[in-house]
Amino acid sequence: MAAINTDISQKIDITIKAEDSLSLVLNITDSTGAAFNLSEYYVFFDIYGTTSDDTLIAASNLTARNTELSGDDLTQSDYFNIVSGYTLDKPAAVVVTDATGKIELTLTSDETSLTPGSYKYKVKLKKGTTIKTWMHGKFKVNE
Repeated sequence: MAAINTDISQKIDITIKAEDSLSLVLNITDSTGAAFNLSEYYVFFDIYGTTSDDTLIAASNLTARNTELSGDDLTQSDYFNIVSGYTLDKPAAVVVTDATGKIELTLTSDETSLTPGSYKYKVKLKKGTTIKTWMHGKFKVNE
């Protein structure tokens, strides 16, 4: 039986301590090992419940990209409505260093004040109308 798989995402589980600050740095490379140029991408990260798709925490690099949206002054909420229909306010916590392929997610202790347990997360990149999930997995919060 033939199959087509378009899923490029990597499953990576993340465990944090509740109410601890989080800094997660991803260095993205292409197939040759060179830094992946992120200059045309929006990057977003969301954490959601395991029993529903309700987003608990989400962040994007929208602030750095507003000038690329024809000068529109969109808010974080506007961005998430465009990308996936999100309606909650989210922190602007993703910093993207375009030329070096570096993505950094930073959450404060208030933002990681989640009930201990297991959640899910996804890291997605958007270019034009194309959205690809790059990372996904469990997001475990310890007491």
